[in-house]
Order: sequence, then C-alpha cells, then structure tokens
Amino acid sequence: MKKPSLNAADSAYEVGYGKPPKANQFRKGQRKRGGKRCGEENMISAFKRVVSKRVKIKEGDKIRTLPLADVVILKNYHAALQKNPFAMGNIFRLAEASGELVDRTDAKQVGKPLLVPEKVTIEEFLAEFGRTVETE
Repeated sequence: MKKPSLNAADSAYEVGYGKPPKANQFRKGQRKRGGKRCGEENMISAFKRVVSKRVKIKEGDKIRTLPLADVVILKNYHAALQKNPFAMGNIFRLAEASGELVDRTDAKQVGKPLLVPEKVTIEEFLAEFGRTVETE
C-alpha cells in the first residue's frame, strides 16, 4: 500500500517487505542492534583501565603508590594472614590460576622436555648423513 506523498522523488520509492518508509529507516551512524559506537570502550579495556589506575596506600609509616590490581592482591594477602577464609580462597585461586601450585619436579604435572640432546661425536653425527671427517 502506497502512502500519498507530496514530494515527487519520494513517489518513486515503493514501501514493502524489506523496504521500510523513509521516515523509519536507519539514519547514518545509527546502529541496528545497539552495538558500541566507534571510540567506545569494551568491558575488557574498561577493566584494564580501572585496575591499572595508581592509588596511594599506607603501609606502616610509608605511603606507597601502586596499581589498584596490586593493592587488591595485597589486601587479600593481609586478610588471609589474619585467617579470613574468603581471602584465603582468593589467594589459593590466584596461585592456582598463575601456575604456582604445580610441582615442577614431577614429570606427570609438568611434562617431559621437548628435546633431549644426545651426546654424539662429530664422526657419529656425520655418519648419519653419509659423510666422514676427511670429506669435510
């Protein structure tokens, strides 16, 4: 169904399936599904910006300036030393996620080396390729 229009240029445009009226079409710069605009931060970059912000803390008589992420870990560490069960859990999860709880001497946990060099002489090495010391 066509809507009567006053403009001759609009009369050539037919409204139908997949062709919304000109007044209801997306304008330039408008997003269809509400995505972020150019230049806006996503959640990861916003989180990184917040935790890298430097804050001042007082340790004894000294005032130190540290990133917020370090301060959170230090506060959890001090609370864990005071036997706070939530802080202890946080510290253990952090240590496990960073790989600190892996026994590096146990081959089952760590894995075997990728390449173990064998001790061979020059003559044995060249013999694998069909050469001798005299030909080289």
